[in-house]
Amino acid sequence: MASSNGNNTSTKSNNKRKRSTIKIKKAEQSNKPLDTFSKRKLGLFNKVTELSILCNAKTAMIITSPNGKLYVCGYPNPNTVIKHFLDRENPVIDADKRKQDHEGVVETLRFQHEAIEERLKEENNYLEGVKERNKSSSCFSCWWGHSIDDMALESLEQFKTSLVKLKLNLDASLQGKNIHITTQS
Repeated sequence: MASSNGNNTSTKSNNKRKRSTIKIKKAEQSNKPLDTFSKRKLGLFNKVTELSILCNAKTAMIITSPNGKLYVCGYPNPNTVIKHFLDRENPVIDADKRKQDHEGVVETLRFQHEAIEERLKEENNYLEGVKERNKSSSCFSCWWGHSIDDMALESLEQFKTSLVKLKLNLDASLQGKNIHITTQS
Protein backbone atom coordinates (compact mmCIF):
# COMPACT_ATOMS: atom_id res chain seq x y z
CA MET A 1 0.00 0.00 0.00
CA ALA A 2 2.81 2.29 0.68
CA SER A 3 4.07 1.91 -2.84
CA SER A 4 0.65 2.58 -4.34
CA ASN A 5 0.41 5.74 -2.24
CA GLY A 6 3.75 6.81 -3.55
CA ASN A 7 2.59 6.29 -7.13
CA ASN A 8 -0.60 8.20 -6.44
CA THR A 9 1.37 11.08 -5.05
CA SER A 10 3.64 11.23 -8.05
CA THR A 11 0.62 11.14 -10.40
CA LYS A 12 -1.01 13.97 -8.49
CA SER A 13 2.15 16.04 -8.63
CA ASN A 14 2.43 15.34 -12.38
CA ASN A 15 -1.19 16.47 -12.86
CA LYS A 16 -0.46 19.63 -10.93
CA ARG A 17 2.45 20.39 -13.21
CA LYS A 18 0.35 19.86 -16.32
CA ARG A 19 -2.38 22.16 -15.05
CA SER A 20 -0.12 24.98 -13.95
CA THR A 21 -0.85 28.29 -15.60
CA ILE A 22 1.55 30.25 -17.69
CA LYS A 23 2.49 33.63 -16.34
CA ILE A 24 1.26 36.40 -18.58
CA LYS A 25 4.06 38.58 -19.83
CA LYS A 26 4.89 40.42 -22.99
CA ALA A 27 6.51 38.26 -25.67
CA GLU A 28 9.95 39.61 -26.47
CA GLN A 29 10.85 37.80 -29.70
CA SER A 30 9.88 39.49 -32.98
CA ASN A 31 7.47 36.83 -34.40
CA LYS A 32 6.41 35.43 -31.03
CA PRO A 33 3.61 38.01 -30.37
CA LEU A 34 1.85 37.11 -33.64
CA ASP A 35 1.98 33.39 -32.92
CA THR A 36 0.72 33.91 -29.39
CA PHE A 37 -2.01 36.25 -30.63
CA SER A 38 -3.24 33.74 -33.22
CA LYS A 39 -3.45 30.91 -30.68
CA ARG A 40 -5.12 33.01 -27.99
CA LYS A 41 -7.52 34.63 -30.49
CA LEU A 42 -8.89 31.26 -31.55
CA GLY A 43 -9.31 30.26 -27.91
CA LEU A 44 -11.21 33.46 -27.14
CA PHE A 45 -13.44 33.04 -30.18
CA ASN A 46 -14.26 29.50 -29.08
CA LYS A 47 -15.13 30.71 -25.58
CA VAL A 48 -17.38 33.48 -26.95
CA THR A 49 -19.24 31.00 -29.14
CA GLU A 50 -19.58 28.50 -26.27
CA LEU A 51 -20.89 31.21 -23.95
CA SER A 52 -23.47 32.27 -26.53
CA ILE A 53 -24.71 28.75 -27.16
CA LEU A 54 -24.73 27.57 -23.53
CA CYS A 55 -26.35 30.69 -22.10
CA ASN A 56 -28.53 31.58 -25.10
CA ALA A 57 -26.82 34.97 -25.13
CA LYS A 58 -25.99 37.29 -27.98
CA THR A 59 -22.29 38.05 -27.97
CA ALA A 60 -19.83 40.06 -30.01
CA MET A 61 -16.09 40.50 -29.59
CA ILE A 62 -13.70 42.75 -31.47
CA ILE A 63 -9.95 42.20 -31.24
CA THR A 64 -7.12 44.23 -32.72
CA SER A 65 -3.95 42.32 -33.62
CA PRO A 66 -0.44 43.65 -33.03
CA ASN A 67 -0.37 44.45 -36.76
CA GLY A 68 -3.47 46.63 -36.38
CA LYS A 69 -5.93 44.24 -38.07
CA LEU A 70 -9.43 43.88 -36.64
CA TYR A 71 -10.96 40.48 -35.92
CA VAL A 72 -14.62 40.09 -35.04
CA CYS A 73 -16.49 37.16 -33.58
CA GLY A 74 -20.08 36.98 -32.44
CA TYR A 75 -23.14 34.85 -32.17
CA PRO A 76 -25.56 34.74 -33.95
CA ASN A 77 -23.99 37.53 -36.06
CA PRO A 78 -21.52 40.11 -34.71
CA ASN A 79 -22.91 42.95 -36.86
CA THR A 80 -26.43 42.32 -35.62
CA VAL A 81 -25.31 42.21 -31.99
CA ILE A 82 -23.26 45.41 -32.30
CA LYS A 83 -26.11 47.25 -34.07
CA HIS A 84 -28.53 46.05 -31.38
CA PHE A 85 -26.16 47.33 -28.68
CA LEU A 86 -25.71 50.72 -30.35
CA ASP A 87 -29.44 51.14 -30.97
CA ARG A 88 -30.28 50.27 -27.38
CA GLU A 89 -28.03 52.92 -25.91
CA ASN A 90 -30.96 54.79 -24.37
CA PRO A 91 -34.17 52.84 -25.02
CA VAL A 92 -36.48 55.21 -23.09
CA ILE A 93 -35.43 58.27 -25.06
CA ASP A 94 -35.43 56.31 -28.32
CA ALA A 95 -38.97 55.03 -27.67
CA ASP A 96 -40.20 58.55 -26.87
CA LYS A 97 -38.49 59.92 -29.97
CA ARG A 98 -40.01 57.21 -32.17
CA LYS A 99 -43.44 57.90 -30.68
CA GLN A 100 -43.06 61.64 -31.35
CA ASP A 101 -41.88 60.95 -34.90
CA HIS A 102 -44.87 58.65 -35.45
CA GLU A 103 -47.28 61.25 -34.08
CA GLY A 104 -45.71 63.88 -36.33
CA VAL A 105 -46.15 61.69 -39.39
CA VAL A 106 -49.76 60.94 -38.45
CA GLU A 107 -50.46 64.67 -37.95
CA THR A 108 -48.89 65.54 -41.31
CA LEU A 109 -50.92 62.86 -43.07
CA ARG A 110 -54.10 64.13 -41.37
CA PHE A 111 -53.45 67.67 -42.65
CA GLN A 112 -52.80 66.37 -46.16
CA HIS A 113 -56.01 64.30 -46.02
CA GLU A 114 -58.06 67.33 -44.92
CA ALA A 115 -56.55 69.47 -47.69
CA ILE A 116 -57.35 66.83 -50.31
CA GLU A 117 -60.92 66.50 -49.00
CA GLU A 118 -61.34 70.27 -49.23
CA ARG A 119 -60.04 70.30 -52.82
CA LEU A 120 -62.38 67.43 -53.67
CA LYS A 121 -65.37 69.36 -52.30
CA GLU A 122 -64.36 72.42 -54.34
CA GLU A 123 -64.03 70.32 -57.50
CA ASN A 124 -67.43 68.70 -56.89
CA ASN A 125 -69.04 72.12 -56.36
CA TYR A 126 -67.41 73.39 -59.56
CA LEU A 127 -68.64 70.38 -61.55
CA GLU A 128 -72.17 70.76 -60.14
CA GLY A 129 -72.15 74.41 -61.24
CA VAL A 130 -70.97 73.43 -64.71
CA LYS A 131 -73.74 70.83 -64.96
CA GLU A 132 -76.36 73.39 -63.90
CA ARG A 133 -75.09 75.94 -66.42
CA ASN A 134 -75.12 73.32 -69.18
CA LYS A 135 -78.69 72.32 -68.33
CA SER A 136 -79.94 75.88 -68.35
CA SER A 137 -78.02 76.96 -71.45
CA SER A 138 -77.94 73.85 -73.58
CA CYS A 139 -77.45 74.27 -77.31
CA PHE A 140 -80.99 73.10 -78.05
CA SER A 141 -82.57 75.89 -76.07
CA CYS A 142 -80.35 78.67 -77.36
CA TRP A 143 -79.99 78.25 -81.11
CA TRP A 144 -83.61 78.59 -82.11
CA GLY A 145 -84.42 81.21 -79.48
CA HIS A 146 -82.00 83.82 -80.85
CA SER A 147 -82.87 86.16 -83.65
CA ILE A 148 -81.02 85.77 -86.96
CA ASP A 149 -81.71 89.40 -87.90
CA ASP A 150 -78.54 90.59 -86.14
CA MET A 151 -76.25 87.99 -87.78
CA ALA A 152 -73.71 88.95 -90.40
CA LEU A 153 -73.81 87.32 -93.84
CA GLU A 154 -70.85 85.04 -93.07
CA SER A 155 -72.45 83.87 -89.80
CA LEU A 156 -75.74 83.21 -91.60
CA GLU A 157 -73.97 81.06 -94.18
CA GLN A 158 -72.26 79.03 -91.43
CA PHE A 159 -75.58 78.70 -89.63
CA LYS A 160 -77.29 77.46 -92.84
CA THR A 161 -74.47 74.92 -93.44
CA SER A 162 -74.83 73.65 -89.86
CA LEU A 163 -78.60 73.30 -90.29
CA VAL A 164 -78.16 71.37 -93.55
CA LYS A 165 -75.68 69.01 -91.84
CA LEU A 166 -78.08 68.59 -88.93
CA LYS A 167 -80.94 67.72 -91.33
CA LEU A 168 -78.79 65.15 -93.12
CA ASN A 169 -77.72 63.59 -89.81
CA LEU A 170 -81.33 63.46 -88.61
CA ASP A 171 -82.50 61.88 -91.88
CA ALA A 172 -79.72 59.27 -91.73
CA SER A 173 -80.49 58.50 -88.12
CA LEU A 174 -84.19 58.19 -88.85
CA GLN A 175 -83.57 55.90 -91.83
CA GLY A 176 -81.25 53.76 -89.67
CA LYS A 177 -83.93 53.42 -87.02
CA ASN A 178 -86.61 52.61 -89.63
CA ILE A 179 -84.41 49.92 -91.13
CA HIS A 180 -83.68 48.61 -87.66
CA ILE A 181 -87.41 48.56 -86.79
CA THR A 182 -88.45 46.85 -90.05
CA THR A 183 -85.76 44.15 -89.75
CA GLN A 184 -86.88 43.37 -86.22
CA SER A 185 -90.55 42.91 -87.19
